[in-house]
Amino acid sequence: MADVKDSVSFRQAFTHDGTDYTVLALILLGFVVSLAVWSVTPDDYGFPASISDKFHFADWINQAEKWLQLHVKQYTRAASEAVGWCLEHLEMFLWFNPWPATTLAIVLPALAYGGLRLAIFTLVGVMFWGMVDMWDPAMSTLSLMTVSVVISVVIGVAVGVVSSQNDRFEAIVKPILDTMQTMPAFVYLIPAIFFFGIGGPSATMAIIIYAMPPAVRLTSLGIRQVPAETIEAAQSFGSTPRQVLWKVQIPQALPSIMLGINQTIMMALGLAVLATFIGAGGLGEEVWKALRKLRVGWSLEGGLSIVFMAIIFDRLSLAMSKPAESGLMHDPSKMVFRLLPQQWVHWQPARVVEQAIDFVWQFIARMGHLLVFYLSMFVGLVLGLGAPNKNLADTVVAWMRRRAFFLSGIIIILAILAWDAWIAKVGFFPKNWQITLRGPVDDLINWLVVEPTFIGITKGIRAFIYLYILNPLDQFIGGLPWWYVLLVFFVVVRASAGMGFAVVTVVSLLFTGAAGLWGVTMYTLATILASVSVCVVIGLPLGILAASYRPVDAVIRPILDAMQTMPAFVYLIPVLMFFGGNPVTAVIATVIYAIPPMIRMTILGLRQLPTEINEVSNAFGSTTFQSLIKVKLPMASPSIMLGVNQAVVMALAMQVITPLVAGLGLGKEVFHAMNLADTGRGLVAGTGIVLLAIVLDRLTQAWTRNQRKALGL
Repeated sequence: MADVKDSVSFRQAFTHDGTDYTVLALILLGFVVSLAVWSVTPDDYGFPASISDKFHFADWINQAEKWLQLHVKQYTRAASEAVGWCLEHLEMFLWFNPWPATTLAIVLPALAYGGLRLAIFTLVGVMFWGMVDMWDPAMSTLSLMTVSVVISVVIGVAVGVVSSQNDRFEAIVKPILDTMQTMPAFVYLIPAIFFFGIGGPSATMAIIIYAMPPAVRLTSLGIRQVPAETIEAAQSFGSTPRQVLWKVQIPQALPSIMLGINQTIMMALGLAVLATFIGAGGLGEEVWKALRKLRVGWSLEGGLSIVFMAIIFDRLSLAMSKPAESGLMHDPSKMVFRLLPQQWVHWQPARVVEQAIDFVWQFIARMGHLLVFYLSMFVGLVLGLGAPNKNLADTVVAWMRRRAFFLSGIIIILAILAWDAWIAKVGFFPKNWQITLRGPVDDLINWLVVEPTFIGITKGIRAFIYLYILNPLDQFIGGLPWWYVLLVFFVVVRASAGMGFAVVTVVSLLFTGAAGLWGVTMYTLATILASVSVCVVIGLPLGILAASYRPVDAVIRPILDAMQTMPAFVYLIPVLMFFGGNPVTAVIATVIYAIPPMIRMTILGLRQLPTEINEVSNAFGSTTFQSLIKVKLPMASPSIMLGVNQAVVMALAMQVITPLVAGLGLGKEVFHAMNLADTGRGLVAGTGIVLLAIVLDRLTQAWTRNQRKALGL
């Protein structure tokens, strides 16, 4: 009871005008104590060498790798050769396949599952590859993606099914998946070189492993979420466990499984771009070449091609995961728009356009059904003559007529292939259809880098970030004693997330010290704090502005979409040209990459607040600014903290990319290890990033959770 009274009196001492400043007071006290400790700490006071010299993690890993090479390499190379054969033949087929056939093979599924809007977007995206002379690289990336995703999904779904049926197996698999999903992508490329060689097959094997976790997780989750009542009903009808699994659980879990496939596709595309560092071609190689030559226009063409590919596969896989809409609830008196927004249904010009589209749509559908009808009659006649019973012919005919769209699409594609092979060569994408963004973009960039005002702005930004954010944080955090850093983390994590995770945090940080990475870990921590601080300073006002004014939101939203789908490589080139190769450039590139979730979650948090808040605030005479600062932002703080959490995670993911523009820290260790093919060094540094990511991720999640509890949410 005395402890409770002391706590209450302590809080009352830091309460003014009804506002509790206890947390702020504790932060200031901690900063003052830390500053005092830092001021008396010698400059050369680092993690004790007597501890780190006893642990040779990198050497142990390299020795294990050599042992695996001797005993496993023959099997991994055999698997690599089999995958390489599939990849080579698919790539050659896509390269020399008539471009209209490839285009239709991608557009028709979009039309079938996503409707006319998705089909038109897909057509624009695929045509863009050819128009900017990226058709062959796009086909290389597409073949790499296809082989990788198919194998990854087959293995991932199978493991997910087993995991859903066996709790002990899931307990073993779960920490492995956690590690796989937090390990930097670059780390996968280093052992891939040793076990699978250089080139496309090695990249494919790395992508298979890297992209598998979502398929495993969401398959297991979907099957486990099938209601127990449904399973009991199936068992009551005498179904065996295998029948329950295949005929009840898996069909009901299909939306979750398809979402896992969607995430697998997106992760595979992310690593397919980075796989250029181990000899894989494709769009990633185009962006990498542009980076080396500082050609912004070239990199933009490659980056936009990747963006189109990412959005197409994302939207298509999501559309395929949605259940088919029933027409029972459709109002026959209301016209359904296929292209224009449904809200325009009362606007006569829009209705005229949609009626024309519907006429063409119905005509093409009738032609397709007619084509399949006559083909099914022919197939039924042939089967009826050769088959001993008529049931087989009837079954095949019924199946063909139910899949008229699919079969008519196959017939059109086969007709294009036959025309190309025997009548007239369709050839590659027409050269006279091509456009270029390189010239105008490069001219603009070249003008900006010599424009005095712009140079002054970039120099000012660079100087401000270095002098007032990055360097002070680096000097301060790097100058604190290692034992004091452990103590601070223990106290903060203990208060926020509990004793168990506080111990995990201390052990994780001790690992980085024992591995000889204490200094670079502290620099990485300073870089993350600097980047996230800038994200908050810029992203929070932009989010507030977009949440308050719809026109601002309409402008920002497509920009954020492009930023979140653009490969990280693409950001590096203009940033490198504007700010030069230095650690500040790495911070700026990280901010650009990590700021979208900060803005989005701020918008979401403010938009989700009840509308009655404004009425209550106005009733008490609050100004708009007072309502925002004292009511809305505190109530939206859980969502804003989630945005900070995502910014931290994305900033850590960027650490392995920023060494390309002189970034330092753990990311540089991973990058150098990849250049030297030093698996041990790369894996230890990558593990350091993983542990730091886990600590900061769980800590910010705990802050979010505590804030929600404080608000009674």
